[in-house]
Amino acid sequence: MKRFFALVTVVTLLYACKPGIPKDVLQPDKMQSILFDVHLVDGYITGFSSQDSAKKVAATYYKGIYKKFGTDSTQYNRSLDYYYKKPALLKQIYDSVTAKLSVLK
Repeated sequence: MKRFFALVTVVTLLYACKPGIPKDVLQPDKMQSILFDVHLVDGYITGFSSQDSAKKVAATYYKGIYKKFGTDSTQYNRSLDYYYKKPALLKQIYDSVTAKLSVLK
């Protein structure tokens, strides 16, 4: 019985020490949803003839996206930086975003 409790304790400690996604980084499912919306906006503004107009419109839409998901540009950019350093995780997120975008075609 002591061995069982020792094993459970060791497994619990190992699992608890496993590095996860930091609290100041958007979780993958939320990041996926935000990236989906960001890419919709990016696709929309590519048709603009004026770059200045495109930037203004994009900034307005991006603020709306951040508000919709309860975040801001700082946390979004921090999260992007985090996921860039984790290419396998970023690929999973973008595979899902790409699949959702391809349905809209």
